Amino acid sequence: MTTQRTSWVPWLTLALLTATSVMHLLAAQEVESRDEILPEILGKFFDVLVRDGEIELLGHYCSYGTRPHLIRWRLKFKSKLWCPGWTLLYGTSSDDSSASNSLQNAIVNFVNKAVQAGLVSAEDAMPWLQ
Repeated sequence: MTTQRTSWVPWLTLALLTATSVMHLLAAQEVESRDEILPEILGKFFDVLVRDGEIELLGHYCSYGTRPHLIRWRLKFKSKLWCPGWTLLYGTSSDDSSASNSLQNAIVNFVNKAVQAGLVSAEDAMPWLQ
């Protein structure tokens, strides 16, 4: 039980150190340049946590999106994968601890749905399910 309570302490410490560093940097800048720096810093955090892109899956181009969210003060990721030129099916994943695991689980979810719908054979889907 103690490990569950203390597992968030390093993340909180990192967040507080980052916030303190940012505040010191902003305090050193003039008022005009603060308005320019803050969006840049927030944009970099957004770029690291949010992922959108395309992949080729089973011979079709598919799009994906991964977004962070907090569950019990822990950072988790949700992903969605869809193939607009192929089917209306989509794969989802949530509550994963990393963006890459979340995307991989969304791909597996999509491929399982495609096999169930008869869009691909189980043999063709096997490399994506391993």
